Parts: sequence; structure tokens; C-alpha cells
Amino acid sequence: MKIAIVSKSDRNGGGASRVAEDLATWLNDAGHPTDHLIAFNFKEPLSFQRSLYAQRIRFKVCKKIHEKTKEYGFPELFPVEYWFNLSRILDNYDVVHFHDLYTAISPLTLALTSRRKPTFFTVHDCSPFTGGCVYPMGCDKFTSDCHKCPQLPEGKNKEKIPDHTREIQTIKRWIASKFNIRYIFPSHWMLQEAQQALKFKISPVVIPNGLNLQCFPSVKKVDAKNSLGIPEHRKVVVISAHGLFDPRKGVKYAITALQSVRDLSPIVLAVGHCNDELRQALEGVEVREMGFISDPNFLAQVYSATDVMLFCTLADNLPLTVLEAMAASTPVIGFSTGGVPEMIQTGRNGILVEPTNQQALNQALRQALLSSDLEAMGQQARRDVENYFSRAVCVEKHLQLYQNFEHSLSKIDLQSVVPTEPAINR
Repeated sequence: MKIAIVSKSDRNGGGASRVAEDLATWLNDAGHPTDHLIAFNFKEPLSFQRSLYAQRIRFKVCKKIHEKTKEYGFPELFPVEYWFNLSRILDNYDVVHFHDLYTAISPLTLALTSRRKPTFFTVHDCSPFTGGCVYPMGCDKFTSDCHKCPQLPEGKNKEKIPDHTREIQTIKRWIASKFNIRYIFPSHWMLQEAQQALKFKISPVVIPNGLNLQCFPSVKKVDAKNSLGIPEHRKVVVISAHGLFDPRKGVKYAITALQSVRDLSPIVLAVGHCNDELRQALEGVEVREMGFISDPNFLAQVYSATDVMLFCTLADNLPLTVLEAMAASTPVIGFSTGGVPEMIQTGRNGILVEPTNQQALNQALRQALLSSDLEAMGQQARRDVENYFSRAVCVEKHLQLYQNFEHSLSKIDLQSVVPTEPAINR
């Protein structure tokens, strides 16, 4: 079986593209020839990575067309990547699996591909079923009809682009209901959100993100702290986000919680891009800025030196950051948002509280830092990743899905593919 994984970029373009690159890597390692077709390069391509456009001139033309349609309120309207190149190489593959499309690939490309090849689409955010926003952030218009979008982006000259979110969402609904595309969701929460907006021609499935545990060897917290020059008796809290100032990541709630436990003198490791506003807000707390960490081995070292991860996202699918902390035997304290409760259970491998409940978050962080069960919760978190979110589990579920596709068009036993409830709750 020859597989094509298609995504917006390589792993440096964000979590969704990282999942795509990892899956392509793991499939190749398992003996299933896989090409990773990417629209944008942010690093030197791996041996199996190819340009989605094949030629630089095609890339420039396609990019220009997408930019022009965006000015008129129809981003990624035309399937130019299909017309210019993908249609020519489809016969090289038995399976085509799309990942993040937003800003780079037309949803109509999926429809055209599905007429020729078994087609899969992993939904990493809400854009495949909204009028364009990545996360609605409290807006429920997507459940009926998107219109007058509160997140409508600005055009080149800062003017508002025309609002065609209703028409865009109609196209996405038509594609889901009329074409043989198997939608894959990393979390049950994201599937439930999508079901409020879409009707699927083929029943969707849930396959959680996976993690390569080879980058996260089991080490003692004391040894990991020593390697970073952290006194072993000090409690360490990590906050992490691609941009720590992103409002969706809820960092302001984490800051308030950290200020509330200053009397316990924790050391805070800030992983990601900080700004002066964040530094000022954390004044009085001992903070070590780790910056953006691209080396998975060093990231594992940092998380392993941490006693607690404080993760206060306000909207997320099945974040890799939480899986990485769990793999490093670090309990997660945060909000019960999105797919996070499908990884973290209070008292088992962390503590979750109601989203935006600052008082409850403060209490949960203090409880964790003073708890004698902290180490046990961290060990359980590691076991949960091994059992439910490992590389091997992820590859097995995808291969089973690919191989059963033809049969699934007429009859599908979802129980044989994925559990109907989060694996960690079974």
C-alpha cells in the first residue's frame, strides 16, 4: 500500500502539520511507503517529503490565486493544487490522507481526490466545519449558519474582507455529505462539535494523536532537575504554548494561579515565545524562559524536570503539549476544555477544573504542589500515554482504517476501529 499524507506544511508549521509528518515517518518505518506532500517548507525536507506543487512556479501561481480569492471573502476557494499537480500524481498512491488545510489547501481538493482514491481527512481544528474560524470561541453560529463573523480577518490594506462565511460553510457541508471522505477526529469533543454543523456521507471515526515515546525516556525528576541546574527540593511548574501571549491559550489564568502560590516558591519554566507583558505579569515569581524548543530530546528533559504542567487553554482539540507532559511523568493541572478531559482525569493523572474558574484553578495548583500523590499521578500519566496514545497505537488504528476503507463504504463496524468513548475512560 502506497500512501500520500497531505498537509499545509512540515512539522515546524504547527501541531497539525507535526502530526502529519510524524504519521508519515511512522508509516515509512513500519514498512508502508508513504510520501508527505506539503504546501510550505519551514525546514530542510525529509527524504519522503515532496512539494504539493512539484515546481516553484506552480507554488507561486497557486499561492497568488488563493490570496486573490481571499481578498473577495473566499479563501482557498479553487482547488488549484489539485489542478496543477495532485491530479497528475494520484495514480501513484493507494490512499490519500489530508491533514490541516487552513490557509493552504481548498476543501474542494478533497472532493476531487475522493472521486479517484480512498480519501481521509484528519480534522485538527474547527475550520473544516465553520465559515473559516479555527475555533469559534463562544460563537455558536456555526451550528446553524455562519454569518457576520466576529473573527473575520482583515484584507491587505486593513479593510474588512467581504463576509461570505455562510457560503464557505455551505461548501464544506456539501463536501462532507456528498463525497466518500472518511473524516477522522483526534478527540470525541471535536467530533461532537462537527456533528452540530455537518452531516457525513461516511461515518466519521476518532483516532487520538500519538506520541513517539523514544524521545521521552523514563528518568527521575531529581536527575532531570539536576541536569538543568534546578535545586531538587524546589517544586517546578511549566507553562507552554507556541505563543505564550495567545489569548486562546489562557495564559492570563495561569499567571494569576502562579501568583496565588508565590508563598510556595515554585520555579516556573516558560516554554514558548514570551513578551514584556508576560514578564511583567509574572514579576515576583522565579521564571526561567526556555524559549521555543524544537529539539524533542531537550523538550523531554525540560518536562521531566517539572513537577506540574499548568495548561489553561480555552479551546483545543487533543493538544500534543499535554501528551508530552504526560510522557514525561508530569501531571497536568488546568481547565476541562475541548479534548483535554479525554487525556486527563482528576485524581488519576492530574486535576481539571471548570474553564475560566480562577479560584478553582488556584486551589488545584496549590493542592497539586502540596500533594504527596504528585509522583504517583505522574507515573499514571506516563502509563496512559503508553496504553492509549503511543506511536504504535496510532499507526495500528490508521492502517486498520486504510485497509478497511472499501468495506466501510457499504458497512462499517466502528467498534473494530476506535472505541466509542475516550480510551482513557474505558
